Amino acid sequence: VILDIDGYFAPVSGSTLAFYPLPPCRVADTRDPTKPTGLGPPQLFSRTPRAFPVLSSTCIPSGVNPAAYSFNFTVVPGGHSVGYLSVWPTGQNQPVVSTLNDQTGTIVANAAIVPAGTGGEVSVYATDNTQLVIDIDGYFAPAGQGRLSLYEIGRAHV
Repeated sequence: VILDIDGYFAPVSGSTLAFYPLPPCRVADTRDPTKPTGLGPPQLFSRTPRAFPVLSSTCIPSGVNPAAYSFNFTVVPGGHSVGYLSVWPTGQNQPVVSTLNDQTGTIVANAAIVPAGTGGEVSVYATDNTQLVIDIDGYFAPAGQGRLSLYEIGRAHV
């Protein structure tokens, strides 16, 4: 087993963003027509980027301005593979990396910390048609009492 570590959580300082945990909550589900505009249908279409207005979700407390989100992304492809799914802050260039890979055509999930983009949105791109579920379990914002900060240390094997 090889374990990679990107950072650690420690007490907040004035130069870091604090992590605010949330109860797990479904931000978006492209299968659910009851979701707020932009967070429900339609599905993701092959090779077509789509922005998700995360701050429109009832999962995000009102009045907060997250700098980044702690998400879980799940593809529900319906029996065909999804080469990869890529996620990035809206308003920035699409990265040439994957957030999730699904060569088997089964339901696959992966966690990711994603910076908030323009208007708090995140953009998503899938190589193939798929349904997408986005769950959140916390966000990063300016420091407040009793929270933890993430200290990036680069990649290291544990």
